[in-house]
Amino acid sequence: MRKILVAVVFIALIASNSFADAFDEVNLVKLPEPTKTGGISLAEAITNRHSGREFAEVDLTLQELSDLLYMTAGINRPNGLRVHPVAMAIQDTTVYVFDSDGVYKYNPLSHSLSLVAEGDHRQETGKQEFVGKAAVNLAYVHDINLWEGNKAPKELIKQWGFAHTGAAMQNAYLFAASKGWNAVVRGSFDAENLAKLMQLEDGQTITLIQSIGPKP
Repeated sequence: MRKILVAVVFIALIASNSFADAFDEVNLVKLPEPTKTGGISLAEAITNRHSGREFAEVDLTLQELSDLLYMTAGINRPNGLRVHPVAMAIQDTTVYVFDSDGVYKYNPLSHSLSLVAEGDHRQETGKQEFVGKAAVNLAYVHDINLWEGNKAPKELIKQWGFAHTGAAMQNAYLFAASKGWNAVVRGSFDAENLAKLMQLEDGQTITLIQSIGPKP
């Protein structure tokens, strides 16, 4: 994705003559507007949804990644609420993207990506060989810090965090099904090492990881 990002920046610079218009901060890139119409029906997507572990060794286009992230955890209302439901309107789930070029944090409010780590770290998201071949691996992170001041029991908040992950994950599954791609959710990964790579803070926990991409 790095070459695509550079091209996007270059075009933006020609149009604006300013880095400020292309980037909001260092290593942050705006994604293209997501495609919000068309595609197969919901009934077809649900019927086609399944877990598949075979992936073509190809990258997603920036538009495909934009669409995937919007459908997974994007903002679909003026009040900043997301496409997936959450308890008490607390947006405590963040999606991280592992692709062939690096690790990125998805920012729903600006529909952008922040670079977290350079290089191909896809294989580090699991022990299975196929995780290194999937176009992207999405890591879902629950942040209990966003519940500070709330009187709900911590154990209940953690359960809600997994429920939020499940809702976003199913969105990604349905989008993959609509594209004819494979997808599989995984709960086996080295959480400690990944947390260091992703620069997570105390209170931020990886709940699940999902491999997604075109079929071979």
